[in-house]
Amino acid sequence: MDEPIRILHFSDIHFTERSLFIQKSYNSAVEVINSTPHDFAVFTGDLTQDGLKEDFQLANELRRKIVSPKIYWIIGNHDSRSGGFEVWENMVGPREFHEYNNDILFIGLDSCIPDRDGGRFGRETLEYTKKVLMKYGDAKLKLVGFHHHLLPIPKTGRERSNAIDAGDMLSVLLDHNVDAILTGHKHHPNVYKVEDTIIISAGSVSSYKTRSGEPRSLNYVEIKPEKDIKVKIMETDGKPIKDELKTITRRFRMVDSTGGIWMRIAQISGTDFGSSNGQQESLFDRGMKLVEKTEPGLIVHCGNLTAKGRRADYEEAVEAFLPYSDRFVLCPGPNDLKGFGDTLLHKYFDTETILEKNDSCFYILNTSAPETEIGVVGRTIQNRLERYVYHTRQEHKEKFHTILMHHHLIPIPGTREKSALEDAGDVLRLLVDTGVNLVLSGHLGKSFCTRVEKTAFVNCNTISSSETSSFENSFNLIDISTEGAIVVSEINVPSGFRRILGIFPGIQT
Repeated sequence: MDEPIRILHFSDIHFTERSLFIQKSYNSAVEVINSTPHDFAVFTGDLTQDGLKEDFQLANELRRKIVSPKIYWIIGNHDSRSGGFEVWENMVGPREFHEYNNDILFIGLDSCIPDRDGGRFGRETLEYTKKVLMKYGDAKLKLVGFHHHLLPIPKTGRERSNAIDAGDMLSVLLDHNVDAILTGHKHHPNVYKVEDTIIISAGSVSSYKTRSGEPRSLNYVEIKPEKDIKVKIMETDGKPIKDELKTITRRFRMVDSTGGIWMRIAQISGTDFGSSNGQQESLFDRGMKLVEKTEPGLIVHCGNLTAKGRRADYEEAVEAFLPYSDRFVLCPGPNDLKGFGDTLLHKYFDTETILEKNDSCFYILNTSAPETEIGVVGRTIQNRLERYVYHTRQEHKEKFHTILMHHHLIPIPGTREKSALEDAGDVLRLLVDTGVNLVLSGHLGKSFCTRVEKTAFVNCNTISSSETSSFENSFNLIDISTEGAIVVSEINVPSGFRRILGIFPGIQT
């Protein structure tokens, strides 16, 4: 790859004879595609509205208007309706494929479940993706396309139609150093850098459904040999909306810790006091002994302190954490709000929204609600958080900003996305755009960490609850250097074994 690669990325046409398809917008997009020099184009799903044979016939008629050296067509959830996945193979092409040319690998995947808006990759697709990426591991440019989004998308309402095994796919693509991921589905253009992989979502070219009155759009992606990736988001008539420039470094960077550890945080979750689990008490005692040995400056509990939010549960928890009261911070989980738990929580624990310690600001974001595993932040709290973070950023730029919450924002490998944060897309966009340094969560009982743009996201396993997605209980240890570098470790409770989860250099590097 000696020359820049130019890609036209478009999505969600929704061909139909009904008024749901805006042909004027489609015709404008075709003119832009045909007049814009590019090496190939990628369409990321929802070619049709209902997956009907008549829709596909219209699609094949109107697709002929597009002039392109090469187009990769990827199936969407609307195309899989009414048995449309079979029609797709007969009239469009394979639902999964890969192509390797001139040191460029492109993989197209089917993330759809027939007659459902939500997605799933499944074991076979995950294994197929791994095998292809391993076979072409030396490719200079690795691209993957599918319909469903991996990260929550802003302005798209409740997070309810994502791929349920998004965490597994994200892990595969990050592990194999995929350069860019192209998706559609949510009709809102969005770009994120996750570690050194760029995730690019396209808006809709011609669906009646848009977000917040936004214009219909498509993306122009230019990838330079040195792996600078520029994404130009433009209206279907070519008018620019926004430019995003991301750089992929792909080099090993040692963490600068010459100034030593500035702060050490022990991150725990899922103590479930009052549980009928007979091993819970012994696991908790052993876990806290291991925590003490690490000598953390702060112990952060990311939810489900109690099993059912009962008075006896809270009293047991108060007694257990009394020795650590000067360095203990609690963010509630859904178990803590069961019954009268919301009232008892505020009686027994100080749940201040903002805590300042060692030149660091900790903002407790209560994402839990009574009698449901699904989380929510809400627009009022989002606005309050945005004002606070922007204000402290301006007044105290040297401060390290940490958000504490129970529900995760980044899909977690080895779990299923069944109780996500309702407004995850808006919250994720807010935290990344405001430059928050660290986000700690404790949902689904699995340790995982990654970085989106300049924000590190760390989820922890349960320390003593049987409600874990891991083989054994554990907690996280987070070391922050004076230079802002972050090192995340997981410590297994039964064995005491410690492993590195992630290393994130300071943002100044």
